[in-house]
Amino acid sequence: MRKYSVDKEIKALSWCQPYADLMMAGKIETRIWKTNYRGWVLICSSKKPYNIEQIRDISGHEGLLRIADLIHKTERFTQKTASAIAIGYLSDCRKMTPEDEEACYVSYHPRLYCHVYEDVQMLPQPLPWKGKLGWGNVKDELKAEIVKMLEL
Repeated sequence: MRKYSVDKEIKALSWCQPYADLMMAGKIETRIWKTNYRGWVLICSSKKPYNIEQIRDISGHEGLLRIADLIHKTERFTQKTASAIAIGYLSDCRKMTPEDEEACYVSYHPRLYCHVYEDVQMLPQPLPWKGKLGWGNVKDELKAEIVKMLEL
């Protein structure tokens, strides 16, 4: 487990549910953009979740069934929206390969990048979060609260 100190940066990124929750189940995130950032990321759920049709479009029918099964089998799924729900360490960014499909919950596409997270930890209680597109910066007061909550 990586150690964190308050003087280090935490970026924030938003996901639509159920993909925010899937990060706590080891999901490899896919984005159409590459990042050079490596470090802690506050995993936030956006205000509006995806509906079943959108999830099926993104993950396919089998993926939808896998996601539904995970939601029903684990307590790690918050299904919260407009909240910071977890923190993880972004350790790698690389082009997606066909072998990544299962871990990414999406079909292979050569334009996608895999954002690989380690040490993802659910926050003991979700924190209100007003998201935005792209990276956000986490203020010092919130960083201190997260460190205290998780004893990082």
